[in-house]
Amino acid sequence: MTLLLQSGYFQFWSEHFRRSSSTKQTYITALKRFEAFLLKEGFEGTLDFDRFHASRAQPDRYSPIQRQVIDRFILDLKQNGQASDRTLAVTITVLKRFFEFLHDTEMIQQNPMIGYRRPKIESPIQNTALSIEECYALLKAALLKDPFYRQEFVFIWFMLITGLRKNEVRFLRRKRVNLETRIVHVFDAQKTKQLPIAIPEDLTAELERYIQHPKYSKHANQGDEYLFHQQGKIMSIYKIKKMLSDLSRDAGLSRQIRPHDLRRTAGYLMQTGGMNIVEIQHQLRHKNLGTTLRYVPPLVDLIKILEDT
Repeated sequence: MTLLLQSGYFQFWSEHFRRSSSTKQTYITALKRFEAFLLKEGFEGTLDFDRFHASRAQPDRYSPIQRQVIDRFILDLKQNGQASDRTLAVTITVLKRFFEFLHDTEMIQQNPMIGYRRPKIESPIQNTALSIEECYALLKAALLKDPFYRQEFVFIWFMLITGLRKNEVRFLRRKRVNLETRIVHVFDAQKTKQLPIAIPEDLTAELERYIQHPKYSKHANQGDEYLFHQQGKIMSIYKIKKMLSDLSRDAGLSRQIRPHDLRRTAGYLMQTGGMNIVEIQHQLRHKNLGTTLRYVPPLVDLIKILEDT
């Protein structure tokens, strides 16, 4: 068979990988585990995830790779590889991101990792929130890139203020944003209970300008369209990551910003703005207060941010 790391899938992914070389090596190590499993299982021929399973009854018919393959792989790691929970968690995360990328870039028709759960590992959340200066630099780069439609500018500002997760923003419909009451109702792709999110007046005014732009109105659908649609279609995760990567470079930042960094920054900004921890928990919609405490900065970092402002 064509080995996974020799396939067009891997080559295309490798060319577009935007994170550090050490992180990339972690991904490659996990993908090698999956490749070794496929070889051990006796898979033959050209690797095609859309035509992965052959039908015994109808030899000319094939189906996309199924979730059961992933299940067998993870079981094999547990039983034969004696992998730790951390190794399993990293491997599952890598496969989720890898297949998600292939699906978003339309290299495969079906993603077998949708909804796949990984072992729960309690580990400290890295403090990757942006400083005030980095926020301004990122927003300025987005505004300079497109001073008219300003979708990327509004998208980043919206995430910094609301603290929503990337998928919650991707799946957000225009009708869920009430510009009169300045309230956002999240119903799709949320991980926690449904709670309204408040937005400030200046962001509301920018959203109103944005949705009235001809480029947006061309694909409007009586409010049922995605708020940040791409010509009427949902914004892909690949698009978001590339957007942040390009803007990080344009802004002259020393690191590449990831989508979840914006959510952590929202927690930062809420705390520096004087919100108490319970209010921040409500805005971020964390089920447990302990999770929120892991998002806000240590006191020494907080003092530095306050001095910077």
